[in-house]
Amino acid sequence: MIIEKGFEVIYNIEKIGSIKSWKESEMAGRVNPPFVKFRSVIVEGKEDPDVGLREIETIVDFQVTTNTLEEAVLLAEKIRKMRVEKKEVLLSGALPNKEKTDEILRVKSLESLEDFLKRNNITLAAAAKKQA
Repeated sequence: MIIEKGFEVIYNIEKIGSIKSWKESEMAGRVNPPFVKFRSVIVEGKEDPDVGLREIETIVDFQVTTNTLEEAVLLAEKIRKMRVEKKEVLLSGALPNKEKTDEILRVKSLESLEDFLKRNNITLAAAAKKQA
């Protein structure tokens, strides 16, 4: 829950790896709403005198919260389509963070689902009608 938003970072995700939709879950007595998570990677080259060029990966998982599992599934499909079409995904988030034991950075969207959809020209309603 965001109490105050004093800044935002606009992420321009150019290449998307895995995409997953998640249903509502409960952890440590807290209910987490459904969401879509998609991954991107930056690979940096660093010269190592012993082994030559080393490729260092920075893995970032981006998360967009949805209201329902159906929205999460539909949004995941829309993002998959954007990946195939090589379209960029724009997301307003905070700085990346990571769990204590995990090397993967995480960025949660700070904007509402509706604002995320507008920013990326995505319509979930049309997709829902097609499946009906």
